[in-house]
Amino acid sequence: MNRIKCSGLVSSILFYLILQILPWQDVMCQYPVNYQYTLLPEKVIDQIIVSASGELAMLHINNLAPYSRPRKDSEFPGNLSESDYVIGKLREYGIKKYSLDTVGHSITWRGIEGSIWEVGGKNSKIADFNDVPEMLVEGSKPAEVRASLIWAGDGDQPFFEENRQNIKGKIVVTSGNIYAVHQKAISAGALGTISFFSPRPLVDPVQIPNMGIGGAGFAFLIPPREGILLRDRLLRRESIEVEVRVKSSVEKVDLLVPECLIQGKDSTAGEIILTAHLFEGYVKMGANDNMSGSAVILEVAHLLSDLIGQGRMERPVRSIRFLWVPEFSGTIPWVNSHLDEAKKALCDINLDMVGLRLRDNKSFFCLNRSGYSTANCVNDVMENYFRFVGETNIEGITDDLGRRGFSRRLISPTGTDDPFYYHIMSLHGSSDNAVFNNWGIGVPGIKMITWPDLYYHTSEDSPDKCDPTQLRRAIFIAAAGAYTMASAGDETAMAILSEMYAGAMTRFGMQTSKANDMILKSDAGTLAAIYKRASFNLEGFVLGEKSALDKVRQLSVQPQLIAAISSRKAKLDNILRLQLGELNDLMISRCKALGISPVSIRITDQEKAASRIIPHKTTTAEKMGYEGDQKYISKLAPDFRIKFPFNGLVNTDEAAGLADGKRNLLQIKKTVDAQFERESPIQDFLNYYKVLKEAGLMEY
Repeated sequence: MNRIKCSGLVSSILFYLILQILPWQDVMCQYPVNYQYTLLPEKVIDQIIVSASGELAMLHINNLAPYSRPRKDSEFPGNLSESDYVIGKLREYGIKKYSLDTVGHSITWRGIEGSIWEVGGKNSKIADFNDVPEMLVEGSKPAEVRASLIWAGDGDQPFFEENRQNIKGKIVVTSGNIYAVHQKAISAGALGTISFFSPRPLVDPVQIPNMGIGGAGFAFLIPPREGILLRDRLLRRESIEVEVRVKSSVEKVDLLVPECLIQGKDSTAGEIILTAHLFEGYVKMGANDNMSGSAVILEVAHLLSDLIGQGRMERPVRSIRFLWVPEFSGTIPWVNSHLDEAKKALCDINLDMVGLRLRDNKSFFCLNRSGYSTANCVNDVMENYFRFVGETNIEGITDDLGRRGFSRRLISPTGTDDPFYYHIMSLHGSSDNAVFNNWGIGVPGIKMITWPDLYYHTSEDSPDKCDPTQLRRAIFIAAAGAYTMASAGDETAMAILSEMYAGAMTRFGMQTSKANDMILKSDAGTLAAIYKRASFNLEGFVLGEKSALDKVRQLSVQPQLIAAISSRKAKLDNILRLQLGELNDLMISRCKALGISPVSIRITDQEKAASRIIPHKTTTAEKMGYEGDQKYISKLAPDFRIKFPFNGLVNTDEAAGLADGKRNLLQIKKTVDAQFERESPIQDFLNYYKVLKEAGLMEY
């Protein structure tokens, strides 16, 4: 304690002497400065900033999804209007390499007419498809009926069991989930259902969710505000009779993928792919979800094509491909039909819903990184631009205690002037990046998305919820990130490596803090298992980060870069040893506090067996495409599959994608577990790889 006090006193004296000796301005420079940087030269960043137009992206949203509407007869058969719009804009923008590819066919339910009229005393309209298309639930069958309404509460099963005779021939009204209640209502003899279910009734009492039903009958959704009035009348035992008219059909549609290419200098150097879903099914039409991403990448293509064509930016080494896809249903067949081309891509930058006015939704612009099975430099490249916009679009106080406005202002003339609210997150699918991250493809896919969204998948997802400023920022980040990846050579590769290593240090600190917290919250009964998990997590984390550093070789094979990669990987190993030592010390301290003997990490027989397995993908696996493993696994004998279950695995894509002929199966488990809160059992890894080997997809 005395040494600490002396040390503090000496430090204070030294600091005082420095103040007397050095000019005041020099002392000020010892403080951290406001320093924002990117991986591209400032003149290139300036070109992208001034060329990014949130207003043009907003115009596309207004043209593509001004409101929910029934589709026109001319769209069946034929091109759906959104596909033609994108192709027309690419042509208008002078982009030479574009096409409208048909990658398959699908069928879709189509609403044509749907209404509910109260008859008798009031003769008023309750719902109308032509007023609000979401009112007629997708999957509703044609009908012309006159029937009475019956209140079913939340639609729990006991109601249908106890009131079967009263339900038959009537229309059930409920506050419950329409999909679940409708099935029970039809089984009980009802003609159809009306629900005012809403995921956010307190946020917006008039929004109607996008939902569907299966089987017979029809279903309608009405806003909670209107549904409560209808409920109260039925609870007062009013007799309400209605006439229902529904016309619907099932239509065949082509799976169309508009695409364009900005040609790079080297056609063999791989591509950068940008994706956005133009369709999420063919009934739902949303402004933020799903048109905002499509509008943004349209402007990214516009911006980059113009700047490169005019010589204001150098043509990149690698090509940049843009895909406007039907979500999943179009992405999967496109990837599988262009498998060699897709697997050569360095990354997929996927823009899902990116245009929301963030502050109004208490929302953030989120970057979901790819997982360790597809570890890649694109994660840190994109994070760099998120951080740059965040640090330069915020009110701050500078080192001389003066106020500073936005230092690199990214504001649209008709948009908000809010700070940039962003969040960096780990692997998450649920969008087209998941197709690329699938282990049958193995291309790192990141996702850009605004979340939460108070109007997500509802009738109120309209253009007025979007913000031109947010759209402009999304354009800048996507364009800068894609161009960085496409143009990177020896010099930029070294800068990216440095960025990745610095990011790894930050993430290492977070992982270490998590490991420490796990130890400190353990008790005598859980400490041994938690200490083992925490240690394994750190080891798995380092394995993943080292794998990412290796991928910089895709950008350059300069000897100096290769040496730098090896050096930084060795440093990560050294830091790991230090952190494991610190964790061991903390474990001993915790044991003393708990009054127990120190614990040790015990390797089980299963883990020993896993450490002897070094798997690699077979030629069959390399060529199988998206979820091709399911085809081969399904051919195995049912008894064999039952004998080796693996449903305890948190993420099978990560579990299989990490097989590279270098990692053993225990290392693969550690790397998977480091990414997720729930641990995957070692036996499930052993079983899964046994199944993959039997299916001809793995060798070891």
